Amino acid sequence: MSAPIPPEEWRPHLDPSVREVPETAHEFPPRPEVVEVAEAELTARADGPAEHDGHRPDDAPLRPVPNLLRPEGARPAMWRRVSGTQDEVGEPSTVYPPDTRTVIFDTAYPWRTCGRVATPGGSASGVMVGRRHMVTASHAIPWLPGGGSDWITFTPMQYDTSTPFGSAYVTRVYFWQRVVASDGISSNEAAFDYAVCVLNHTIGNTTGWMGSREYAPGWNGGAYWAHIGYPFDIGSSLRPVYTANGIMDSTVSETSGGRSGLRIMHRNDIQRGQSGGPYFGWWSGEGFPRVIAEQSAENWGMAGGPNAAGGGRSLPDLIAHAIAVEP
Repeated sequence: MSAPIPPEEWRPHLDPSVREVPETAHEFPPRPEVVEVAEAELTARADGPAEHDGHRPDDAPLRPVPNLLRPEGARPAMWRRVSGTQDEVGEPSTVYPPDTRTVIFDTAYPWRTCGRVATPGGSASGVMVGRRHMVTASHAIPWLPGGGSDWITFTPMQYDTSTPFGSAYVTRVYFWQRVVASDGISSNEAAFDYAVCVLNHTIGNTTGWMGSREYAPGWNGGAYWAHIGYPFDIGSSLRPVYTANGIMDSTVSETSGGRSGLRIMHRNDIQRGQSGGPYFGWWSGEGFPRVIAEQSAENWGMAGGPNAAGGGRSLPDLIAHAIAVEP
C-alpha cells in the first residue's frame, strides 16, 4: 500500500476527472465610515438642558419593569489585576458580591431598545436612541490601526439564538474620542467613552428608542438607575442582564476639545461585555426612559475599585448631532 501524499503535494495529484467549482466566500457586513465630531460642528447645541426625547411605537407594549426574570445566581468577580495593584486607569467590569444581575426575557418597550453589539473581536452592549441610531462605548468600536473601523452589528434584545427584531449593521460612527481599552481607559477617555452608530435601516421604528439627558451630580447617591448589558460570564454574552436601583456615587469633570464630560463612579455590578450598555432612568410624566451614561470601565485605581461610566453634557449633544446630521 502506498504512503499518503503530503499536504503540500495534494493539488498536483488530484484526480483530473474531479471538476473544481467556484468557491463560496465568507461574507461580512461592510466597514462603517467613522466621523470624529468637533465642538464647532454641533448642529443642535442649545443653552438649555442637553437632552433628547425617546419614542415608543404605538404597537409596542409598555413594561417599565421587565417581565419573566430568570435569576442566574451569583458569579464571582473576575479580577484582571493582582490584588492591591494600583494605577490610574480602569478595565471593563467589576461585580460586587452578591451579584444582583438578573437575566431578562422581555420584548416589551423599553427593553427591546437594548441589544447586543457584535464585532470581529467580540461583543459589547448598546441601546437605540433614534430611528437608526444606536449608542455603545467608544472602546467597543473595533478601531483599525490605520484609521477607520471594522464591521459592527446590532441585534436588539437578542436571547441566545432568538433575534425577535432582526439585526442591522453600522454604516457610520460618530464619536468624540477614539478609545482603545487594550492599555486601560484613562479618566478623560472614560468621560467621553461613547459613540453613536448609524444603522443600515430604521430598526428603531419597530423597537422604539430611549431619550437621553445630561447627568446632574445632584443625583449622586440616589437609587434611580437601571442597566442592561450582555456579560461574558452569564449566558456567554448571549443573554441580556438587568440591574435595578443603581446608584452613582460621584462624578469627575473632564474636558476635551472645548467640550465637557463626566467620569461617573459607581459600584453597580458589571462584567466584560456590558460595556456600552446604558444607565437610564424614568421621569414623572414621561412615557420613555432617558439614558444618562454608558458603561465604560471597572476596577478604578486598583483591583476591587469602583466602576466608571461616561456621561455629562457631551453624551446627549453627540446623540442630537448624529440624529440632526443623519436623521
